[in-house]
Amino acid sequence: MLTLTSLQVYGKLKVTDFTQFKKPGKNKGSRGQFLETALGIPNTSKLKDLVDGELKSFTVGESIAATQLKHCLPEIINDSVSFEDSKVGQKLKQTIYVGFSRSNDYVGTEMLNEETHPEHYQQLREDFDFIAKNLRIAVDLGVELDQLGFVNRKGEPSHTITGPNGLLQIRTKASKTKCKDYKPLTFAGVTLNNKGMAFYLCGQFGRNLF
Repeated sequence: MLTLTSLQVYGKLKVTDFTQFKKPGKNKGSRGQFLETALGIPNTSKLKDLVDGELKSFTVGESIAATQLKHCLPEIINDSVSFEDSKVGQKLKQTIYVGFSRSNDYVGTEMLNEETHPEHYQQLREDFDFIAKNLRIAVDLGVELDQLGFVNRKGEPSHTITGPNGLLQIRTKASKTKCKDYKPLTFAGVTLNNKGMAFYLCGQFGRNLF
C-alpha cells in the first residue's frame, strides 16, 4: 500500500546520502529500485510510486522511461483520451526527478507539477496528442509505425515518434522472451512494431532540468 506523499519524499531526498548509490549495470532500473528501498517506497505494480506522484531517477543526458505503451493503447485508440486523463498524464502529473551524472555523481532533485511548471506540461500535452494521433492513424491504416514517414538520424524509416517539442516520444523498449525472440506490439490485429515500445522523456529534458 502506498503511504508516502511527494512532499514527504522530496523532504527525505534533501537529506539523503547519495554516495551509497551504485552506478547501474545491465539493469538500468537498479539505481531507482535501490533509491525506492532507501526511501521506504514499496515496490508495487501500481501506476504511480507515491500517493500523489511519481519518482524518477535518471542519468543526465539519457532518456527517461515513463511507462510501457501497450497498456496505454486501448485508451488512446478506442477512447481518444486526453493527456490529463491518460496513464502517461496521470503518471507524470507530479514527478520528482533525481539526476545523476554519467560517473554516478548526484546532480540534483526537482519536483514538477502543472502549477509550478505550466509550460512544461503544455509541451507534454502537445507531444502526447501528436503521438496519439499518429498511433490512431497507424491502426486505421493497418500499418506499422515505420510506414508513417518518420525517419532516424540516418534517414531510414523509424518506429520512433517524437512530439513536436522534442520532450515526449515513443520508441522500442523490450526484452526477449524465453524463446529468445521478441513479442510484437499489436493492437486490434495491427502490428505496430516487431518489439514492445514505451513512452520516454527525451534526453534533452534532463539536461535542461539541471
